[in-house]
Amino acid sequence: MSGEMVVGILQANLGGEPVENALKISSMVRNGFKRADIILTPEYSMANPFRFNDPRGFYEKSEVIGESRFLSILEKTARETGSLILTHFIEKTSTPPKTRSSSVLITPDGERRWVYSKIHLFNAYGFRESDFFEEGSQISVSLNVKGFAVRVAICYDLRFPELFRLYAWEGADVVLLHAGWVKGYLKEGQLDFLARARAHENTLYLVVSNQVGELFTGGSGLYSPLGYKIYDLGFSEKYVEVSIEREEIALARKLIPVVEQSRAKWSIREKREGVG
Repeated sequence: MSGEMVVGILQANLGGEPVENALKISSMVRNGFKRADIILTPEYSMANPFRFNDPRGFYEKSEVIGESRFLSILEKTARETGSLILTHFIEKTSTPPKTRSSSVLITPDGERRWVYSKIHLFNAYGFRESDFFEEGSQISVSLNVKGFAVRVAICYDLRFPELFRLYAWEGADVVLLHAGWVKGYLKEGQLDFLARARAHENTLYLVVSNQVGELFTGGSGLYSPLGYKIYDLGFSEKYVEVSIEREEIALARKLIPVVEQSRAKWSIREKREGVG
């Protein structure tokens, strides 16, 4: 079992055309790649619904996983680098104009694996993601990357701690988060403190790949199992690689064994008349 996993984090301003986005992602990865075991891209890597006024136009950009031109381009990059690529994907459904907001793993040998579809859709701040997407119905597949148990979440999921606690109960060491965190009042700070909290309260690493530009906050990075932001990509387009250390996970869980304590002590207390 390896003591280290290297994650490539991509932060970029990506538009509404899947092929253009795939070519940009591939170029950024090739220019910065060193030795990542897995590369994480932002939410809306394939196409950004904020670029479309009509869900029907957005649906036309969606693809089936096995027939996707977008994934074919990234597949070539995975093969050239020898790295896994975990990308956000606009998955075609049989119920237009809605698609699925999904995460797909591409392997160096050409395998494409569905990993997760977003459960919590962004119906907030005046935007209705449910006009564009069907909600997912199950938690992410557990990926084994260099012996680390890896789970996946997408953007607005970060506001729902029960999902991350479930991942922790099921043994997750790392959660990879695709994000398209939209700018707004205090939004930059919210992304940061929510990410710190999810990492710390579950003593796991959280990796955030966010979009940047006129619509999105940037601030992608790596959060430690003790809730510290180890690396911050700031507010420009870039690709970086960060290390995840098994020793840091073990140390955090020894110092504050909250996940095991919550498993052992969890109960629901009903408030009864005359009590409390």
